[in-house]
Amino acid sequence: MSSKKLKEVADKAKKNDFISISELMSGIENNIFSRKQVSEYIFKESHESLKIGITGPPGAGKSSLMNKLIPLIRKAGLSVGVIAIDPSSPITGGSFLGDRVRINNAVNDENVFVRSMGSRAELGGVTELAEDFSDILAFSGKDIIFIETVGVGQSEYSVSEITDLTALVFVPESGDEIQLLKAGILELADIFVVNKSDRKDSNLLVKSINNIISSTKKNIKKIPIFKTSCKTGNGLDIFANAIVEYYNSMKENEDIQNRQAVRYSRRIKTIIEKDILKNFWSENRLSLLEKIDKSSIKMKSPYKIVDEIKGEK
Repeated sequence: MSSKKLKEVADKAKKNDFISISELMSGIENNIFSRKQVSEYIFKESHESLKIGITGPPGAGKSSLMNKLIPLIRKAGLSVGVIAIDPSSPITGGSFLGDRVRINNAVNDENVFVRSMGSRAELGGVTELAEDFSDILAFSGKDIIFIETVGVGQSEYSVSEITDLTALVFVPESGDEIQLLKAGILELADIFVVNKSDRKDSNLLVKSINNIISSTKKNIKKIPIFKTSCKTGNGLDIFANAIVEYYNSMKENEDIQNRQAVRYSRRIKTIIEKDILKNFWSENRLSLLEKIDKSSIKMKSPYKIVDEIKGEK
């Protein structure tokens, strides 16, 4: 695709043209536009947004929570973008798009953009495209950008690497999951949300979270725990107001600024590693790899094979 065409699409996307925003996303997803070219057009103007990762066990009500938060954030005059990472079909690789169905408060609001994307069976469900998509949404003027992961586990590590804040969502029935997570994943969360707090034992869950993070976080007072209920509406205003406050203080928030610097360095490192790997696997080296047979498995160390492929003795 020509640079002229890319510029036309990017210029329209910057003006919040939904078709052009989608075209940019689909363009890099389908290799119509190169990520490098798109980044060159948009990157300098994609830093004003607050990017928030929403993650937690399946069934925690993450999508429903975002659906309730959107109109409350919109009341504060802020625009919203959502990247909902759905499970991919193991057969077709396509996304089930369940989150787009549940996030219906974005309908007919030109200041809310929702994009579903498949996890493509990647561990944790966060793909590299999510970071590119978030840049495009920021470029189009979205103030708050939510990135929701498929489930719990490695996804916390992934989403925390590409966002300014990570919100970990649990429900009162999540006691067992919390025990499994306390070995380190909880340390990555900046915000805890006890959703479906109208159910019994929600206070016990809050106490359990406090007990665990008190042994992993140096300053427990800096980590808020919000109790929300999409059914009754309780706590949603408080959580939405906190998000707006985070946005308003973003430029003075050293924690967020430090995270952005780390994220930038990590991104550079990832791009370099992928470029090196792509250039390394020439047709000749791939053919050597394909020639490995059963006898090689038993006779040669994998390190010996590596040396042969690299052309070293």
